[in-house]
Amino acid sequence: MKKAFFLAVLMFCVCGVQAVAQTAGPPAVLQIVREDIKPGMMGPHSREANGTVRIWAKAKSPHQRLAMVPIAGNENEVTYLWPFPSFAAYEKAQKDLDKIGETYKADFDRTRHAGEDYHSAQRDMLCRLRADLSYNLPAGDRAKMRFMRVETIRVKPGHTQEFEDARKIVSAAHVKAKVDEHMAVYQVVGGAQAGTYIVLIPWTSMDDSNLLPHGKAYQEALGEDGAKKVARIANDAIVVDDISIYALDPQLSYLLPATVASDPDYWRLKPMSAPSPAPAKKKMPAKAEEKKQ
Repeated sequence: MKKAFFLAVLMFCVCGVQAVAQTAGPPAVLQIVREDIKPGMMGPHSREANGTVRIWAKAKSPHQRLAMVPIAGNENEVTYLWPFPSFAAYEKAQKDLDKIGETYKADFDRTRHAGEDYHSAQRDMLCRLRADLSYNLPAGDRAKMRFMRVETIRVKPGHTQEFEDARKIVSAAHVKAKVDEHMAVYQVVGGAQAGTYIVLIPWTSMDDSNLLPHGKAYQEALGEDGAKKVARIANDAIVVDDISIYALDPQLSYLLPATVASDPDYWRLKPMSAPSPAPAKKKMPAKAEEKKQ
Protein backbone atom coordinates (compact mmCIF):
# COMPACT_ATOMS: atom_id res chain seq x y z
CA MET A 1 0.00 0.00 0.00
CA LYS A 2 1.45 3.31 -1.10
CA LYS A 3 0.37 5.15 2.01
CA ALA A 4 0.95 2.35 4.48
CA PHE A 5 4.28 3.72 5.70
CA PHE A 6 3.53 5.99 8.61
CA LEU A 7 4.89 8.80 10.63
CA ALA A 8 7.95 7.01 11.86
CA VAL A 9 9.68 9.09 9.24
CA LEU A 10 9.09 11.80 11.79
CA MET A 11 9.94 9.56 14.65
CA PHE A 12 13.21 8.10 13.30
CA CYS A 13 13.49 6.47 16.71
CA VAL A 14 11.15 6.18 19.64
CA CYS A 15 13.57 7.34 22.29
CA GLY A 16 15.96 9.48 20.26
CA VAL A 17 18.78 6.95 20.36
CA GLN A 18 17.27 3.66 19.19
CA ALA A 19 17.09 3.39 15.41
CA VAL A 20 17.46 -0.29 14.65
CA ALA A 21 13.77 -0.96 14.19
CA GLN A 22 12.31 0.67 11.10
CA THR A 23 8.78 0.56 12.49
CA ALA A 24 7.92 2.83 15.39
CA GLY A 25 5.09 5.10 16.42
CA PRO A 26 5.09 8.87 15.99
CA PRO A 27 6.91 10.90 18.65
CA ALA A 28 5.05 12.07 21.72
CA VAL A 29 6.76 15.46 21.36
CA LEU A 30 7.64 17.18 18.11
CA GLN A 31 9.62 20.35 17.58
CA ILE A 32 8.76 22.07 14.31
CA VAL A 33 11.21 24.70 13.08
CA ARG A 34 10.12 26.85 10.14
CA GLU A 35 12.82 28.99 8.56
CA ASP A 36 12.10 31.73 6.04
CA ILE A 37 15.08 32.08 3.69
CA LYS A 38 15.97 35.32 1.96
CA PRO A 39 15.05 35.32 -1.74
CA GLY A 40 17.87 33.95 -3.86
CA MET A 41 19.64 32.42 -0.85
CA MET A 42 18.20 28.88 -0.86
CA GLY A 43 21.35 27.47 -2.51
CA PRO A 44 23.86 28.97 -0.05
CA HIS A 45 21.56 28.12 2.87
CA SER A 46 21.30 24.49 1.72
CA ARG A 47 25.08 24.15 1.49
CA GLU A 48 25.48 25.56 5.00
CA ALA A 49 22.73 23.29 6.38
CA ASN A 50 24.33 20.28 4.70
CA GLY A 51 27.63 21.18 6.34
CA THR A 52 25.90 21.33 9.72
CA VAL A 53 24.44 17.85 9.18
CA ARG A 54 27.90 16.48 8.37
CA ILE A 55 29.27 17.90 11.63
CA TRP A 56 26.48 16.20 13.60
CA ALA A 57 27.36 12.95 11.84
CA LYS A 58 31.03 13.46 12.76
CA ALA A 59 29.98 14.03 16.38
CA LYS A 60 27.66 10.99 16.23
CA SER A 61 24.77 13.01 17.58
CA PRO A 62 21.81 10.83 18.65
CA HIS A 63 19.29 13.60 17.90
CA GLN A 64 17.76 13.45 14.45
CA ARG A 65 15.88 15.90 12.28
CA LEU A 66 13.86 15.61 9.09
CA ALA A 67 14.13 18.46 6.59
CA MET A 68 11.33 19.39 4.22
CA VAL A 69 11.05 21.97 1.43
CA PRO A 70 7.69 23.15 0.06
CA ILE A 71 6.40 22.15 -3.35
CA ALA A 72 3.07 23.84 -2.60
CA GLY A 73 3.51 26.70 -0.16
CA ASN A 74 6.12 29.33 0.64
CA GLU A 75 8.97 28.52 -1.77
CA ASN A 76 11.52 30.38 0.37
CA GLU A 77 11.05 28.11 3.37
CA VAL A 78 12.66 25.10 5.00
CA THR A 79 10.86 23.19 7.74
CA TYR A 80 12.59 20.83 10.17
CA LEU A 81 10.91 18.17 12.31
CA TRP A 82 12.71 17.09 15.48
CA PRO A 83 11.17 14.04 17.26
CA PHE A 84 11.37 13.38 20.99
CA PRO A 85 9.75 10.83 23.32
CA SER A 86 9.16 13.47 26.02
CA PHE A 87 9.72 17.11 26.92
CA ALA A 88 12.56 15.99 29.20
CA ALA A 89 14.24 14.40 26.17
CA TYR A 90 13.78 17.64 24.24
CA GLU A 91 15.46 19.56 27.06
CA LYS A 92 18.39 17.14 27.11
CA ALA A 93 18.80 17.40 23.34
CA GLN A 94 19.22 21.17 23.52
CA LYS A 95 22.08 20.73 25.99
CA ASP A 96 23.67 17.99 23.89
CA LEU A 97 23.52 20.08 20.71
CA ASP A 98 24.97 23.09 22.54
CA LYS A 99 27.86 20.90 23.67
CA ILE A 100 28.44 19.70 20.11
CA GLY A 101 28.44 23.33 19.01
CA GLU A 102 31.15 24.14 21.51
CA THR A 103 33.26 21.04 20.80
CA TYR A 104 33.12 21.44 17.02
CA LYS A 105 33.14 25.24 16.91
CA ALA A 106 35.99 25.33 14.40
CA ASP A 107 34.06 23.03 12.04
CA PHE A 108 30.95 25.17 12.32
CA ASP A 109 32.99 28.33 11.70
CA ARG A 110 34.38 26.84 8.46
CA THR A 111 30.89 25.84 7.35
CA ARG A 112 29.30 29.22 7.93
CA HIS A 113 30.08 32.32 5.93
CA ALA A 114 31.30 35.04 8.27
CA GLY A 115 28.66 37.68 8.87
CA GLU A 116 26.20 36.07 6.45
CA ASP A 117 22.68 35.26 7.62
CA TYR A 118 20.45 33.58 5.06
CA HIS A 119 17.32 33.75 7.21
CA SER A 120 14.67 36.44 7.12
CA ALA A 121 12.64 34.84 9.94
CA GLN A 122 12.39 31.66 12.02
CA ARG A 123 9.69 30.15 14.21
CA ASP A 124 10.09 27.22 16.60
CA MET A 125 7.01 25.34 17.79
CA LEU A 126 6.75 22.64 20.44
CA CYS A 127 3.90 20.19 19.93
CA ARG A 128 2.43 17.20 21.72
CA LEU A 129 0.83 14.24 19.99
CA ARG A 130 -2.94 13.98 20.23
CA ALA A 131 -3.45 10.28 19.60
CA ASP A 132 -7.17 10.66 20.36
CA LEU A 133 -7.55 12.95 17.34
CA SER A 134 -5.23 10.99 15.05
CA TYR A 135 -5.80 7.99 12.78
CA ASN A 136 -3.91 4.77 12.05
CA LEU A 137 -0.83 5.57 14.12
CA PRO A 138 1.16 2.31 13.97
CA ALA A 139 4.13 2.88 11.74
CA GLY A 140 5.68 1.28 8.70
CA ASP A 141 8.93 1.77 6.80
CA ARG A 142 9.99 5.33 7.54
CA ALA A 143 12.75 5.27 4.94
CA LYS A 144 10.22 5.18 2.09
CA MET A 145 8.64 8.55 2.86
CA ARG A 146 9.10 11.21 0.19
CA PHE A 147 6.40 13.84 0.80
CA MET A 148 4.42 15.32 3.69
CA ARG A 149 1.07 17.07 3.74
CA VAL A 150 1.06 19.59 6.58
CA GLU A 151 -2.18 21.24 7.65
CA THR A 152 -1.96 24.08 10.16
CA ILE A 153 -5.25 24.87 11.90
CA ARG A 154 -5.95 27.70 14.31
CA VAL A 155 -9.11 27.44 16.38
CA LYS A 156 -11.10 30.41 17.68
CA PRO A 157 -10.81 31.02 21.44
CA GLY A 158 -13.52 29.13 23.29
CA HIS A 159 -14.15 26.65 20.47
CA THR A 160 -11.43 24.07 21.21
CA GLN A 161 -13.83 21.38 22.42
CA GLU A 162 -16.02 21.77 19.34
CA PHE A 163 -13.01 21.42 17.07
CA GLU A 164 -11.77 18.32 18.87
CA ASP A 165 -15.25 16.77 18.71
CA ALA A 166 -15.22 17.30 14.94
CA ARG A 167 -11.76 15.69 14.62
CA LYS A 168 -13.03 12.65 16.52
CA ILE A 169 -15.95 12.34 14.10
CA VAL A 170 -13.51 12.51 11.18
CA SER A 171 -11.21 9.92 12.78
CA ALA A 172 -14.11 7.56 13.48
CA ALA A 173 -15.24 7.80 9.85
CA HIS A 174 -11.70 6.95 8.74
CA VAL A 175 -11.76 3.86 10.94
CA LYS A 176 -15.17 2.73 9.71
CA ALA A 177 -14.25 3.22 6.05
CA LYS A 178 -10.77 1.73 6.53
CA VAL A 179 -9.21 4.66 4.69
CA ASP A 180 -5.69 3.85 3.46
CA GLU A 181 -4.13 6.84 5.16
CA HIS A 182 -2.11 7.73 8.22
CA MET A 183 -2.72 10.96 10.07
CA ALA A 184 -1.05 12.37 13.19
CA VAL A 185 -2.56 15.37 14.92
CA TYR A 186 -0.33 17.52 17.12
CA GLN A 187 -1.39 20.32 19.45
CA VAL A 188 1.03 23.25 19.68
CA VAL A 189 1.93 24.00 23.30
CA GLY A 190 4.37 26.82 22.61
CA GLY A 191 5.61 28.95 19.74
CA ALA A 192 2.26 29.75 18.10
CA GLN A 193 -1.09 31.22 18.97
CA ALA A 194 -3.24 29.25 21.41
CA GLY A 195 -5.53 26.78 19.70
CA THR A 196 -3.06 25.81 16.96
CA TYR A 197 -3.04 22.21 15.68
CA ILE A 198 -0.79 20.54 13.11
CA VAL A 199 -2.10 17.62 11.02
CA LEU A 200 0.63 15.52 9.35
CA ILE A 201 -0.01 13.00 6.56
CA PRO A 202 3.04 11.31 4.97
CA TRP A 203 3.09 10.10 1.36
CA THR A 204 5.41 7.91 -0.64
CA SER A 205 4.38 9.51 -3.95
CA MET A 206 2.35 12.38 -5.37
CA ASP A 207 -0.22 10.36 -7.30
CA ASP A 208 -3.91 11.30 -7.26
CA SER A 209 -4.87 8.56 -4.82
CA ASN A 210 -2.64 10.22 -2.25
CA LEU A 211 -4.11 13.64 -2.88
CA LEU A 212 -7.73 12.42 -2.79
CA PRO A 213 -7.87 9.36 -0.50
CA HIS A 214 -11.47 9.86 0.69
CA GLY A 215 -13.93 8.12 -1.57
CA LYS A 216 -17.51 6.90 -1.35
CA ALA A 217 -16.83 4.58 1.59
CA TYR A 218 -15.56 7.47 3.70
CA GLN A 219 -18.50 9.72 2.84
CA GLU A 220 -20.92 6.93 3.73
CA ALA A 221 -19.10 6.30 7.00
CA LEU A 222 -19.24 10.01 7.82
CA GLY A 223 -22.94 10.15 6.99
CA GLU A 224 -25.01 13.18 6.09
CA ASP A 225 -25.44 14.27 9.69
CA GLY A 226 -21.75 13.84 10.46
CA ALA A 227 -20.74 15.76 7.34
CA LYS A 228 -23.05 18.64 8.23
CA LYS A 229 -21.79 18.75 11.82
CA VAL A 230 -18.14 18.74 10.76
CA ALA A 231 -18.79 21.49 8.21
CA ARG A 232 -20.70 23.61 10.73
CA ILE A 233 -17.98 23.29 13.37
CA ALA A 234 -15.29 24.11 10.82
CA ASN A 235 -17.18 27.26 9.88
CA ASP A 236 -17.82 28.28 13.48
CA ALA A 237 -14.60 27.21 15.19
CA ILE A 238 -11.70 27.59 12.74
CA VAL A 239 -9.94 30.87 12.01
CA VAL A 240 -7.13 29.58 9.78
CA ASP A 241 -6.80 26.32 7.86
CA ASP A 242 -3.56 26.33 5.85
CA ILE A 243 -2.34 23.35 3.80
CA SER A 244 1.20 22.96 2.48
CA ILE A 245 2.83 20.05 0.69
CA TYR A 246 6.51 19.35 1.27
CA ALA A 247 9.14 17.16 -0.33
CA LEU A 248 11.61 15.58 2.06
CA ASP A 249 15.18 16.78 1.60
CA PRO A 250 17.71 14.08 2.54
CA GLN A 251 20.67 16.45 2.07
CA LEU A 252 19.45 18.70 4.88
CA SER A 253 18.19 15.88 7.10
CA TYR A 254 20.13 14.10 9.82
CA LEU A 255 19.21 10.44 10.30
CA LEU A 256 20.93 7.70 12.21
CA PRO A 257 22.85 5.07 10.22
CA ALA A 258 20.15 2.37 10.50
CA THR A 259 17.63 4.52 8.65
CA VAL A 260 20.15 5.66 6.04
CA ALA A 261 21.22 2.06 5.42
CA SER A 262 17.64 1.01 4.73
CA ASP A 263 17.54 3.20 1.60
CA PRO A 264 21.07 4.56 1.06
CA ASP A 265 20.53 5.72 -2.52
CA TYR A 266 18.02 8.24 -1.23
CA TRP A 267 19.16 9.13 2.29
CA ARG A 268 22.96 9.09 2.04
CA LEU A 269 24.56 12.54 2.12
CA LYS A 270 25.98 13.55 -1.25
CA PRO A 271 28.43 16.32 -2.18
CA MET A 272 26.58 19.55 -2.89
CA SER A 273 27.61 21.55 -5.92
CA ALA A 274 29.54 24.74 -5.30
CA PRO A 275 28.02 28.01 -6.48
CA SER A 276 28.79 28.92 -10.08
CA PRO A 277 31.29 31.76 -10.33
CA ALA A 278 29.97 35.02 -11.69
CA PRO A 279 30.93 35.55 -15.36
CA ALA A 280 33.96 37.75 -15.76
CA LYS A 281 33.28 41.19 -17.18
CA LYS A 282 34.88 41.81 -20.52
CA LYS A 283 37.21 44.76 -20.54
CA MET A 284 36.12 47.38 -23.04
CA PRO A 285 38.64 48.76 -25.52
CA ALA A 286 40.10 52.10 -24.50
CA LYS A 287 38.33 54.03 -27.30
CA ALA A 288 34.98 52.43 -26.52
CA GLU A 289 35.46 53.29 -22.85
CA GLU A 290 36.15 56.92 -23.76
CA LYS A 291 32.96 57.10 -25.84
CA LYS A 292 30.95 55.60 -22.98
CA GLN A 293 32.19 58.31 -20.66
